[in-house]
Amino acid sequence: MPTSRRFDAAGHPVFPFGANEHVFSPDDLSSMQAIFDDCMRECNFAADSEAGQALGSAIIRLYSQGQQDPILIKAELLPSFKRRP
Repeated sequence: MPTSRRFDAAGHPVFPFGANEHVFSPDDLSSMQAIFDDCMRECNFAADSEAGQALGSAIIRLYSQGQQDPILIKAELLPSFKRRP
């Protein structure tokens, strides 16, 4: 049975957890939450909006890929998310 593929706001495929599962420490989660909160304020998104969910997914994807510098994550994501209506 084929499964539908999902993509985040940047067009990257979102895979279900499995072989590529990442485990985050409490410090990682705190850092990602702080990045998310800063970005949400700058973009003026509601936390339960589709754009907010896409932003959260993008932050997790970048963090999972090893990019854990909040300044670089925001620099990469904010320009495209600020353009959203």
